[in-house]
Amino acid sequence: MFFLRKINYWLVKWKLCTALLFFCSIFSTAQPSFEAANQAYEKGNYNLAIEQYEGVLGAGQHSAELYYNLGNAYFKTGNLGKAILNYERTLTLAPRDAQARDNLAIAQARTIDIIQPLPGFFLTRWWQGLRQSLLAGVWSWLSILMLWLAVGGFSVWLLMTGREQKKRGFIGGALCLCLFGITFALAVQRNATQQNSNQAIILAKETALKDAADADSPGILTLHEGTKIRLLDQIGEWHKVRLPNGEQGWLAEESFEEI
Repeated sequence: MFFLRKINYWLVKWKLCTALLFFCSIFSTAQPSFEAANQAYEKGNYNLAIEQYEGVLGAGQHSAELYYNLGNAYFKTGNLGKAILNYERTLTLAPRDAQARDNLAIAQARTIDIIQPLPGFFLTRWWQGLRQSLLAGVWSWLSILMLWLAVGGFSVWLLMTGREQKKRGFIGGALCLCLFGITFALAVQRNATQQNSNQAIILAKETALKDAADADSPGILTLHEGTKIRLLDQIGEWHKVRLPNGEQGWLAEESFEEI
């Protein structure tokens, strides 16, 4: 009797383990994976690749490579808006990615709207380019390094007795303190742009830039997918935006997606 009970116990346990493994295998197979998406892309099944990449994003995984591959898949299907959006997101995480920058330029060249940006002040352009050249984390580490070097320089100025050493320590400390202020400001601003760029890409094939936040208001001009805009204000489902040439108007929320 005891032997039969033991056999029944192990049979029940084996069935439970088998069922658990079966459901786990089904669940893991159903989950989208980066590798499966890459394989679908290599086979030319771009729609399946997009579905898999979007599934990986939906699971909370984000990386420059993921956005770049997703942008390529959208480009292959002719969806310029989504392609440009994902190339822009790639450059947000990897600002020095030359391939993403080149592909972005190719996709932008195929858009309908040709909007000449306003020439900015050269110092403003230089500062923005410097800020975007590195991620916020890198600027933060550089600011910490500059702070410690400034402390070291002022320590030399206070502790050393030689006039030349004190002079070098003071100059070095002051210079590093200025660099700390610059790198700290770059880190703060870069982090703000990473968290909220206030920029978006039009995804609708065609949409009207309105004079007011109202569907019945007159249209200023017609915009097409792939155009980059800056978000200024919001009233309900309408956003006030600015084009690269400085022109402003209102767009419906469903016509674009934020970078």
